Amino acid sequence: MATNEEDYDMLRQQLQAEMAQKQTLQLQYNELKRTLEDVDKTPEGEKLYEMVGQILISKTKEEIKTALKEKEEILEFRLKGATKSVDETTRRLQELQKALEKK
Repeated sequence: MATNEEDYDMLRQQLQAEMAQKQTLQLQYNELKRTLEDVDKTPEGEKLYEMVGQILISKTKEEIKTALKEKEEILEFRLKGATKSVDETTRRLQELQKALEKK
C-alpha cells in the first residue's frame, strides 16, 4: 500500500514544517518577553521609542507596554494553536506508523 507510505511521508513533512513554525513563534515570544522585561526595568520618565517603518516615534512607557502586551496575547494564541497542530500531527503520524508496522 503505497498510499499509506505516501501519507506517512507527507505527514512527516507537515510535522517538520509545523515544528519549524512553532519554533519561530516561540523565539518571537521569548524575544517579546525579554523586551517587556526591559521596558519594565526602564525608569519612569525616561524616553522610549518605537520603530514605525523607518522612523522612531517617542512613546510613553505605558503606550509601549500596552502595545507589547497586545502582541504577547496574539503570539500566545498563535503558539497554542501551533502546539495543538504539532500534537495532532504527531498523534496521526504515530497511528499511521503503527498501521504500517502491522503490515
